[in-house]
Amino acid sequence: MVVFFLGIAGAAALTSTITPQYNSTARVYVTATATGSADALQQGIYSAQRISSYADLAKSTGVLAQVIRQTGVRMTTDELAGHITTTPVPNTVILKIDVTDADPKVAQRLADAEADQIVALVSTLETPKETSTGEKIAAPIIAKQSGDASFSSVAVSPNLTVNLVVGAMLGLLMGLAGAVLRDLFDTSIKNGEDLVEATESAVMAVIPYDSSVPKHPLITDHEGHQERVEAFRVLRTNLQFIDLDSERQMLVISSAVPDEGKTVTASNLAITLAQTGRRVLLMDCDLRKPSVAQVLGLENSVGLITVLVGRAGLSDCIQQHESGIDFLATGPLPPNPAEVLETQSMRDLLAQLRDEYDVVIIDAPPLLPVADPSILAAQVDGVLLVTRHGKTNREYVHQAVTRVGGVGGRVVGVVLNMAPRRAVSGYGYGYGYGYGEPVAVERLKGDTGSRRVLRADGKHTHVPGRAR
Repeated sequence: MVVFFLGIAGAAALTSTITPQYNSTARVYVTATATGSADALQQGIYSAQRISSYADLAKSTGVLAQVIRQTGVRMTTDELAGHITTTPVPNTVILKIDVTDADPKVAQRLADAEADQIVALVSTLETPKETSTGEKIAAPIIAKQSGDASFSSVAVSPNLTVNLVVGAMLGLLMGLAGAVLRDLFDTSIKNGEDLVEATESAVMAVIPYDSSVPKHPLITDHEGHQERVEAFRVLRTNLQFIDLDSERQMLVISSAVPDEGKTVTASNLAITLAQTGRRVLLMDCDLRKPSVAQVLGLENSVGLITVLVGRAGLSDCIQQHESGIDFLATGPLPPNPAEVLETQSMRDLLAQLRDEYDVVIIDAPPLLPVADPSILAAQVDGVLLVTRHGKTNREYVHQAVTRVGGVGGRVVGVVLNMAPRRAVSGYGYGYGYGYGEPVAVERLKGDTGSRRVLRADGKHTHVPGRAR
């Protein structure tokens, strides 16, 4: 659409730069002299044939030089030839002369002068002959100008309407060609089918694009059933079907490359899980460019590294967020992040957190640039891969999945983030993605002996459960 309007704008701009041209038309009547009615038809055919010859001679250098001399215009014969068009009118004995110029009066003068010179040319070439007895024979062809050349103050070019139509058509064709080429060469993720093909994993949710995210990244209870909030509820529900027999989950949230929205996704997923009454810890393990603390509005000076080096206990470093989640920041950034994540102290800490929390959500760096998330993938229940609509390359996603599998980890699902409204509505949030209406089993806060079933419509049904 943009190219379409650019084509129109370009045509309008180009038209405005073209000097207007005006047209003047003169007509020369060329006929053969007939000696009797019997040969009138033959003479008419003869004169029509001769007109084509004079149409060509009308733009000869000699004739054009005489026109320049007669009118006094400052042009060369080649330049003047570009202003004149001579055309025999079909089925007549009329030679039509069209002259264009930036000045309508000059165009009229040139047309009259050209007609005069053609009449003179015919008179010269068709000179009467004398017989041996001295009797003069009439010229076989005579030419006369039919009235004065026309005058018009209306420019014949440029034609704004025609140019706009042509510009619009060219813009449309270029837009269509660009769209075809983009589809042929664009390897980014566009829909859930692309994700399934690249990862061979289930699409857990499609998160719609929201322009307010940079200023307000976190979802809240006050947003009700907005599309973005509902998408995270669907993600929460689908994640609870990964391991039906497991009451505790530890997941790494990562992406193939940076800027896919993994940190905001991890934060909102943790908040959504906490809204069901589960004990949730959000842990920032991006020891290179941590950003969870900034998203939550909390402190990053103490956290994971502080605990691992023994400067403070785990409980002293965990911060509480107003949404109900606990947060463990990175603390001071180490010079060797990968080595830190591979230590026994890190494995012991993860085991401790698994015992203390129902769900641990770990925000990790992108998979392809560094090895950190692959190290974590081997120590958790699974990796949730976040991709960005229209940006993430399919091959990059495939490589990220391969890297997780290479260390013995597994990708439990993928999220299509920042999807346009048409992609979200077309995917319909899934609601089970063809498997019927999903339900999620959730414990009531403070009650280890009962459960409730969260349905996709937001209603809860209480069911008996076993105590932990």
